[in-house]
Amino acid sequence: MSEGLDTIMKRPFEVDNSEYPFKDNWLSYRDGYIHYLDEGKGPTVLLLHGNPTWSYIYRNIIKELRGECRLIALDYPGFGMSKAPSKYGFKPQEQSEAVTELIHHLQLKNIVLVVQDWGVDPSV
Repeated sequence: MSEGLDTIMKRPFEVDNSEYPFKDNWLSYRDGYIHYLDEGKGPTVLLLHGNPTWSYIYRNIIKELRGECRLIALDYPGFGMSKAPSKYGFKPQEQSEAVTELIHHLQLKNIVLVVQDWGVDPSV
């Protein structure tokens, strides 16, 4: 699904290449898209950012560890370089559905998760 998207998508804003020197990957998601990084080889580590950050927060970890493991860091829809689909509510359930979509797309198994706290929203 994302093969064609990878050839036409461009970053929606510029980032210093010395800070964020990674190949961009894109996954169509509803009527938006998910941007993600997929660097290195070895055990798979899925890096999930908090709110309101994006994959940039993991840039130094990725640079340091990509020789030892496969590091995947996505930008949740509406964060970083991803585009939220229409009528997207930015609730934890919707974000977890986006993560699940990426896991299925990449056929990930035996994942090590690195996560950050999203905080508590009493209305959820």
